[in-house]
Formats: sequence, structure tokens, C-alpha cells
Amino acid sequence: MRIVHVSDTHLGFFEYARIDPETGLNQREQDFYRAWRKFIDEVLADPPDLVIHAGDLFHTPRPTNRAIRVASEAIKQVGEAGVPFVLISGNHSTPRIRATGSIFETLALFPNVHVAYLGQYRRIRVGGIAVHCVPHTFDEKEWQSAFDAIELDPGAEANILVTHGTWRGQKDFAMGEFGEQGIPDVEEKRGLRFDYVALGHYHRRVDIAEHISYSGSTERTGFGQADVTPGYLVVKLGERVERTHVPVPARPMKVLTLELLPSSGPAEVLSGLERLAAQVPEGAIVDLRLVGISKETYLKLDFRELDALWSHCLAVEKTVLLAAPGQEQLEHAEIGSLTEEFQRFLRRANLSDVDRERLSRLGLELLSQQMQEE
Repeated sequence: MRIVHVSDTHLGFFEYARIDPETGLNQREQDFYRAWRKFIDEVLADPPDLVIHAGDLFHTPRPTNRAIRVASEAIKQVGEAGVPFVLISGNHSTPRIRATGSIFETLALFPNVHVAYLGQYRRIRVGGIAVHCVPHTFDEKEWQSAFDAIELDPGAEANILVTHGTWRGQKDFAMGEFGEQGIPDVEEKRGLRFDYVALGHYHRRVDIAEHISYSGSTERTGFGQADVTPGYLVVKLGERVERTHVPVPARPMKVLTLELLPSSGPAEVLSGLERLAAQVPEGAIVDLRLVGISKETYLKLDFRELDALWSHCLAVEKTVLLAAPGQEQLEHAEIGSLTEEFQRFLRRANLSDVDRERLSRLGLELLSQQMQEE
């Protein structure tokens, strides 16, 4: 029995004001569609017995029409190829208000597609496989009730649990996001034994136990994942569980630091940055930190000359940490584009009562639209 386990595709994610001249799409948004399409093509080329998506199909609970079309077209293809597709909603794709409704209602209309999104446990029988789904819920009480409702199917060839959240054991696999929910160990607490547990939310591929895994994401959403190899899992169930991680090509991310002496002058800074820039592949996204530079040298830098070193990159985020006294930190020393400055403002602003993701998406859409019109 062969299963494909994927998660955290985050369709609709976009960042930086970089537009693909051929498609007119934000390049980061297009990266996530490309990774998704690569995954779907590989599933169709070698169809498994079942595909499981463990949450966060979309990056927001109200995805754009384009994100919906890209997702729907692919899911429909898999279903029509006779491959059962089970999807649950994650924290990014679950609306905060139940009355808002969910795009998963539409996805459920496709053949061989089964969804769980109503904030409650659902058991789905697919051939000889019983899939126990616990999607993201609206509150902790519903979350606990969903796990309490799980009952194994004794007549199934395999019982699989799929859920989205942070596994809490010796290490918490959290993303540091609002609304994360901790996954209880129902096998230990209730004596249940699953043939496989498919986890979503954590963007790294991790094996919790011999039959419990995070598949990781199919693209990187931040510099904390710069060292991650995006992809999905192919799982074979038998006397033991065999898992193979299948990488998905993704845009490279680099976190670079240039350590300087207080006596370093502009020439040393330029030389160091030239050396670092030469190590960065075409189209990469870079988090660049200049540490220990003196204020005098910093003021003498020609940022146009420095920026030219990184012209082959999609985006470069800069942080400058001045030498003592005070160790003053200057984030993003140069003034970037209007959209870059808007994103920087959002990262610094105290917006505890505001849907930051929605504000970012709407703001960037309006700015991008305005730039295209101009």
C-alpha cells in the first residue's frame, strides 16, 4: 500500500515586489505554484493508492481566484485519474469566523476528493483505508473533542491519522504562529495504534516515530527554513513503514553574515561583500547581516555600488549592526521599493488586533496593481 503525504503548500503566498515579465505574477507566488505543479505531475506520473494533504493547502483562508484555480485544476486532475485525495484544513486555511465559509466546500465537489474542514473529527473510508481527519479547529475545546471522538476502524486494512499542529513531546515542533494547536499523543493516552500518522504545519521533514512524520513544506516561507529541503513523502505501509522524502526544486535562500573589525574601511566591506555575493546562486533570496562595522565607515558606504553586487538575486534583506558603543542595529539601511518598505513597516508595527496576513496581502495587491497601471 503506497501513500503520498504532502503538506503546507501555501498556495497564494507572495512576497517582494518582483513581477515575472512573462506571466505578470509575483515571482514568489509563482514559485509556490511551480512547486505544487511539480508535485502534482509526479503524482500523476506514478499514481499512489492515496494522496493525503495534511493542511495549509492555501496561505490564507480567503485565497485569491488565481490560487483557487491552480489548486482546483490540479486536485480535479488527480481525482479524475482515479486517485483518492484527502485534504484537511490547517491554521492558515481555516477562517477565524465559522460563518465565513470555506473554499473546501467547493473542493469536495470533485470526484475522489474528500475534505475535512468543519473544525471537527471526520473518518473517511477510502477502499481498505480508514483516514481519521482532525483539521484545525476554532478553539481548544473543539480541538480536544475532535481527538476524543477518534475510533479506529477494525475492518480497515490500515488506520491513518492526519492532523495539523505542533507535536508536543521531547521537542515542540512549532512555527511560532498565532493559533497553533498542540497535538496530543492519542496513542499513548487512549491506547490507539495507527498504521501511520501524517502531520502538517511544521515546515521541516521530521520523523517523530517509526510511523509518525511531518512531510515538511513544498516551498520555503521564511529564512528560518533556509537550510530546509522542501518536498513530500512517499509512504509504503506493510510490516513496517517505509518513508522516502522526495525533494521539490525551490528557490534558494541564503543567510549570510559579514563580520567586520571597527577598523575596517569601505574597501574591506566591499571586498567582503563581493566574496559573499559570488557564493549566491542566481535568483536567490538573501538575508544579509553586516556585523561590527563602525559608524564612520557605514556613513561612507556607497549603497548603490553594494546593491549592484546582488543584482542577480531576487531580493536581499539587509541588517547592519554597528560596532560599540551601543551596538546600534540598523535594519535595512537603504530605502527599498514602496512594497518592500510597506512589508518592513508591517514586520515592525504593533498590530496585535489586526489580521496581519490579510492586511499584507491586500496592501501588496493594491500597490502591485498601482505599479502595473503606472
